[in-house]
Amino acid sequence: MLGCCVWGCLALPGGIALAQEQDQAQDQSQLDEAARLTFESARQAFVAGDYEAALARFRQAYQLSARPGLLYNIAQTLDRLRRDEETVAALREYLEALPNAPNRPEVEARIRVLETAIAEREAETAAQLAEQQAQQAQTQQEQQAASGAAATTDTDAGGGIGILHPAIFISVGGLALVAGGLAIFAGLETLSLNDAYLMTNDAAAAQLAYDEASSMQTLANVFLFSAAGLGAAAVVLAVLTDWDAFGGGESDRASLRPLFMAGPNGGQLGLGGSF
Repeated sequence: MLGCCVWGCLALPGGIALAQEQDQAQDQSQLDEAARLTFESARQAFVAGDYEAALARFRQAYQLSARPGLLYNIAQTLDRLRRDEETVAALREYLEALPNAPNRPEVEARIRVLETAIAEREAETAAQLAEQQAQQAQTQQEQQAASGAAATTDTDAGGGIGILHPAIFISVGGLALVAGGLAIFAGLETLSLNDAYLMTNDAAAAQLAYDEASSMQTLANVFLFSAAGLGAAAVVLAVLTDWDAFGGGESDRASLRPLFMAGPNGGQLGLGGSF
């Protein structure tokens, strides 16, 4: 809670100087009271979970009183809003204004955690951008390969290029599905660990939760890339597979063949056959 400032008056000759000091003291007392009321309103908003309102009122209280402790309240509110860069700036301003703050070790530890999170997020953003570009390039290559295969495949004969056995395609496709499932599981586990990180106020526990979430995110990315690679390989194998291998190539036996259908909204690649 904010308290009122105590002001002292120097003995100056004349009643004018004394009156001016009394007016200044009265003005400052009014500012302190306004700051106290604003702080109390901000505290109530923070407890209620209305962090945007609490942030605006903490800042207003700081403008009225310039008390360094309010910078820490501002930083805490920004932290709840997950505005990491602004939180670090507010915490550093707090330590500069109050170098001997009793909670300095905890504040410095939180700054390190947030700076690590910011660096990780920037690296992840760059990796996601590179991944998107690679996926776009891969999609274009797959579409070109599928278009070329559809143009050169004799669908009436019911076969592919006829180099590989269908079991190879089925194996690779199965591995792609398994890798995709593991990627989904790891992604959900990452979200759970991230929630644990956001809910803890203990610096050591937060760092541990963050490290576990980062490790799980890396594992999810590995499975995701593996699933994408295996899926691309399965598409290529679908073109190179001898789908008549199931029935020896005879028209009265079971056979499979890749199908490519183009439409105004894109293309579809699948399997067709007779039994």
